[in-house]
Amino acid sequence: MNDQGLRFRIGVFVLAAMILLAVLIILFSGLPTIFVQHRQYTIVFDDAPGVAPGTPVRRSGVRIGEVKSVELDDETGKVRVTIVVEKRYTLRKNERPTLTTGLLGSDISIDFIPEPPDGAAVDRSPVEPGAELTGVKQADPRSLMTQAAAAMPDLQRTNAELQIAARNWGRVGERTDLLLRENQDRMVRALENFDDTVRRIGSVFSDENQKNLNATLKNVKAGSDSLESMTKNTDQLLKESRETLHRVNESIKQTDKVLTNLQKATEPMAERGGAMMKNLDESTEQLNRLLGEIRELVRLLGRGDGTLQRLLSDPALYNNVNDAACMLTRLMPRLDRILRDMEVFADKLARHPESLGLGGVVRPSAGLKEAPSAGNGRWSHGPGH
Repeated sequence: MNDQGLRFRIGVFVLAAMILLAVLIILFSGLPTIFVQHRQYTIVFDDAPGVAPGTPVRRSGVRIGEVKSVELDDETGKVRVTIVVEKRYTLRKNERPTLTTGLLGSDISIDFIPEPPDGAAVDRSPVEPGAELTGVKQADPRSLMTQAAAAMPDLQRTNAELQIAARNWGRVGERTDLLLRENQDRMVRALENFDDTVRRIGSVFSDENQKNLNATLKNVKAGSDSLESMTKNTDQLLKESRETLHRVNESIKQTDKVLTNLQKATEPMAERGGAMMKNLDESTEQLNRLLGEIRELVRLLGRGDGTLQRLLSDPALYNNVNDAACMLTRLMPRLDRILRDMEVFADKLARHPESLGLGGVVRPSAGLKEAPSAGNGRWSHGPGH
């Protein structure tokens, strides 16, 4: 029993130790998201060397989250890093996610660094959870050292050139000192003259002259403002003038065309001007005579004893003409019958011309038309003939 109880106690102790170890691992390892609420974001880098799940995410040097996953976009070659940030921290739109590396390349983190203001208003609005951000990579100290090492020959050449320039400037300084010593009196006189000139300039710029100068400057400024408006008006006037000249040019072209057509039309008239004028004079003279005759005719027609005037003014003449027309209308049927009888008589006479002689008295005809019978080119008149 004692042996079994000891084993049981040892097993309970081992189990408790394992549970405590698991709790410690959860609390101090890379699984803090189980107990703390987070927001998730995605950062896209051109390259992200050394970034792995658990890489710290900092803001102003304070850890606010960590990297959750790292994925490579096979199509674009970009690296998509998913991070989780504690809910109590808020990312701002003016902060740029920057991949930073320590001097020895071991301390790798993603820092949110505020962008320097460029004169415009800074957008400090919060970034929506789940948003995709564009990250940048900070200059690597090793690459900087490599660039510095590559630039050392240039720096050495520049240093040598600076030393040569310093020696040359030293020589120039010595010559300048010598020149100043030799021309000291001249320089003193020049400075005295310059002082006198300055005094004269000061006397010129008295209070009254300054007021006049200020008034002149104001007038010049007003004139400059007016000149700007005048320039605009002049530009508008020039533009309208160009349009007007264009229209005048078009009008002149149209006028030239009209004059050309008019010249072509009047050229035959110019060539035949004499004959046309003669014909025109004769036509005018004939028209005048015709108008005179028409006036005389109208005058004669307008006389009180004229036929037309009587026809227009005397109703009896009109009535007589109307009666005559009515009688003529009644006589027309009778005249038609008479004409038919005469036609029959003429036809009869043409068939039997002997009826006008003695034979017509002895043997009168029936008074009807008879069909002619041809015989040896003569007319047949019945038996016995």
